[in-house]
Amino acid sequence: NAAYTVVIGLCTHLGCIPAYQPSEQLFKCACHGGEFDTSGKNVFGPPPKPLEIPPFKIDGTKLVLGEEGPEYKKMIAEA
Repeated sequence: NAAYTVVIGLCTHLGCIPAYQPSEQLFKCACHGGEFDTSGKNVFGPPPKPLEIPPFKIDGTKLVLGEEGPEYKKMIAEA
Protein backbone atom coordinates (compact mmCIF):
# COMPACT_ATOMS: atom_id res chain seq x y z
CA ASN A 1 0.00 0.00 0.00
CA ALA A 2 1.79 3.13 -1.23
CA ALA A 3 1.73 6.40 0.68
CA TYR A 4 2.57 9.82 -0.69
CA THR A 5 3.17 13.27 0.76
CA VAL A 6 2.47 16.38 -1.30
CA VAL A 7 4.49 19.46 -0.31
CA ILE A 8 6.05 22.49 -1.95
CA GLY A 9 9.79 21.85 -2.19
CA LEU A 10 10.96 25.23 -0.89
CA CYS A 11 12.59 25.64 2.50
CA THR A 12 10.42 27.71 4.82
CA HIS A 13 13.51 29.56 6.06
CA LEU A 14 14.66 31.45 2.95
CA GLY A 15 13.24 29.53 -0.01
CA CYS A 16 16.13 27.26 -0.99
CA ILE A 17 15.37 23.79 -2.39
CA PRO A 18 15.90 20.92 0.09
CA ALA A 19 17.33 17.70 -1.40
CA TYR A 20 16.16 14.28 -0.30
CA GLN A 21 18.78 12.14 1.49
CA PRO A 22 17.51 8.53 1.22
CA SER A 23 20.06 7.14 3.71
CA GLU A 24 18.69 9.47 6.41
CA GLN A 25 15.10 9.71 5.13
CA LEU A 26 15.33 13.51 5.40
CA PHE A 27 15.09 16.51 3.11
CA LYS A 28 18.15 18.69 3.79
CA CYS A 29 18.51 22.32 2.80
CA ALA A 30 22.06 23.05 1.66
CA CYS A 31 21.70 26.80 2.24
CA HIS A 32 21.47 26.84 6.05
CA GLY A 33 21.24 23.21 7.19
CA GLY A 34 17.50 22.97 7.73
CA GLU A 35 16.05 19.45 7.79
CA PHE A 36 12.54 18.12 7.13
CA ASP A 37 11.23 14.60 7.68
CA THR A 38 9.38 12.66 4.96
CA SER A 39 6.07 14.25 5.99
CA GLY A 40 7.56 17.74 5.49
CA LYS A 41 7.82 18.56 9.20
CA ASN A 42 10.78 20.76 10.16
CA VAL A 43 13.01 18.74 12.49
CA PHE A 44 16.29 20.69 12.63
CA GLY A 45 17.80 24.07 11.88
CA PRO A 46 16.36 27.49 11.14
CA PRO A 47 13.16 26.64 9.19
CA PRO A 48 10.33 28.14 11.29
CA LYS A 49 7.58 25.81 10.01
CA PRO A 50 6.98 22.64 7.97
CA LEU A 51 7.08 22.55 4.17
CA GLU A 52 3.88 24.03 2.77
CA ILE A 53 1.12 21.74 1.49
CA PRO A 54 -0.49 23.00 -1.74
CA PRO A 55 -4.20 22.42 -2.37
CA PHE A 56 -4.59 19.13 -4.26
CA LYS A 57 -6.93 16.25 -4.94
CA ILE A 58 -6.55 12.71 -6.26
CA ASP A 59 -8.65 11.99 -9.36
CA GLY A 60 -8.24 8.28 -10.11
CA THR A 61 -4.54 7.95 -10.90
CA LYS A 62 -3.99 11.70 -11.36
CA LEU A 63 -2.75 14.30 -8.90
CA VAL A 64 -4.63 17.56 -9.48
CA LEU A 65 -3.00 20.66 -7.98
CA GLY A 66 -5.02 23.73 -7.05
CA GLU A 67 -8.18 21.93 -5.91
CA GLU A 68 -8.99 20.88 -2.33
CA GLY A 69 -9.84 17.18 -2.17
CA PRO A 70 -10.41 14.98 0.90
CA GLU A 71 -6.74 13.90 0.91
CA TYR A 72 -5.64 17.54 1.13
CA LYS A 73 -8.07 18.27 3.95
CA LYS A 74 -6.78 15.22 5.85
CA MET A 75 -3.13 16.29 5.45
CA ILE A 76 -3.94 19.83 6.61
CA ALA A 77 -5.77 18.49 9.66
CA GLU A 78 -2.78 16.28 10.58
CA ALA A 79 -0.12 18.96 9.92
